[in-house]
Amino acid sequence: MARYFFDSGDRDVVLKDEVGIECDGIASARHQAIEGLIDLTREFLEDIDGQELFIEIRDEHGEKLVRLSLSLHAQPSGQ
Repeated sequence: MARYFFDSGDRDVVLKDEVGIECDGIASARHQAIEGLIDLTREFLEDIDGQELFIEIRDEHGEKLVRLSLSLHAQPSGQ
């Protein structure tokens, strides 16, 4: 198993994961990132147009592998 790191943030603010999680591979790491993004959304999503929450997966060497994000865009009805 390899160790993956899950950095999270909101737009340009990044919180570095210094501990990481051991996963069976990138598919397992993506699943962990999706679950983490759901939790992050529940805790930090605000009613702010243009807000973007994300999780980036890094490998043991610091290489960024995947970025998962959710964006909030408010649009007046009728447009």
